[in-house]
Amino acid sequence: MKIISPKFHAVLDYLLIMLLLASPDVFGLSKTASTLAYALGIVHFLLTIMTNFSGGIFKFIHLKLHGLIEFFISAILIILAFTLFKGNLVDEIFFACFGLLILIIFTLTDYKRSLPVIL
Repeated sequence: MKIISPKFHAVLDYLLIMLLLASPDVFGLSKTASTLAYALGIVHFLLTIMTNFSGGIFKFIHLKLHGLIEFFISAILIILAFTLFKGNLVDEIFFACFGLLILIIFTLTDYKRSLPVIL
């Protein structure tokens, strides 16, 4: 059941970006985890502003591609949580939960209701 509209997905994206950028201070992430969180925040911001949906500014990445990128990132984050960050419980839990959150959002988003591609 696809209960997240593209418009609401855009709102969630901007909230996730803020969470990523604040998380090193809020959760006390390690230096490596903080660097990854900042980098992901910047990359997610660029992806969001370039996506063809209500939250996008430049609108040249199709929403379905945006979703696929988020899907792969979520899988990578979950894998990293239990490999690279194994042994640091805070980092491990943060990236496992964040990856799972992105995966849930991906699963519940209706990617068929995207805007037409503007060339």
